[in-house]
Amino acid sequence: MTGILPRVLCRLRPGGAKQSADSFDRRLLVPMMLGSVLNPVNSSILSVSLVPIGAAFGAPPSRTAWLISALYLATSVGQPVVGRLIDLFGPRRLFLAGTALTGVAGIVGMLAPGLGVLVAARVLLGFGTCAGYPAAMYLIRSEARRTGRKSPAGVLTALAVTTQTIAVIGPSLGGLLIGVGGWRATLAVNVPLALAGLYVGARRLPATPAPRRDDGRHPVGELDLPGMALFAAALVCLLLFS
Repeated sequence: MTGILPRVLCRLRPGGAKQSADSFDRRLLVPMMLGSVLNPVNSSILSVSLVPIGAAFGAPPSRTAWLISALYLATSVGQPVVGRLIDLFGPRRLFLAGTALTGVAGIVGMLAPGLGVLVAARVLLGFGTCAGYPAAMYLIRSEARRTGRKSPAGVLTALAVTTQTIAVIGPSLGGLLIGVGGWRATLAVNVPLALAGLYVGARRLPATPAPRRDDGRHPVGELDLPGMALFAAALVCLLLFS
């Protein structure tokens, strides 16, 4: 699998070293892939952290399981909302905000004094990491509109290979981090990832003008807030009572 990604990236460059103006902007690939891996790496890395976390806080598996549920619940609620916000405000703002929140969640989790704070950090991680993939999909669509071409299959393949590879190596990476710095290192890894994401996102993601409406209404008014609340409540009930 490690040899697939370089070949895919090479195919994204038509005609040699110079990039054509009507081809996909390859500068976007790094922030797209980096943002997309934040969620799977935090999902898979936790699988080897539950036992040492439970031992550290004296918590049974029924309580440490909330570390998994909290991330998935926050991601399930946040991703549709963030996707809509990206449609309204563009990917740059939401990508940077989500990446910054991921870094904050890593710090909170690394310093968590108890299981409750650690669960809260996982909720923050869920909301922070859910911006990467919708932002990547927005960029693919916007590049297709700009170039007048269909989305390159190589870009979608690169994203899929990257996220699947991270999901596979996540448990091994988690074991390595635990061996080096304990279970807190599995949360601390989000800090350098967030810093890298903020750097490449600020440098490479295109700035999007603030949206304007002819009727003077704020774009946030287009959000279906009651529907979002009902959706979140339904997911919480499904998690608690299923």
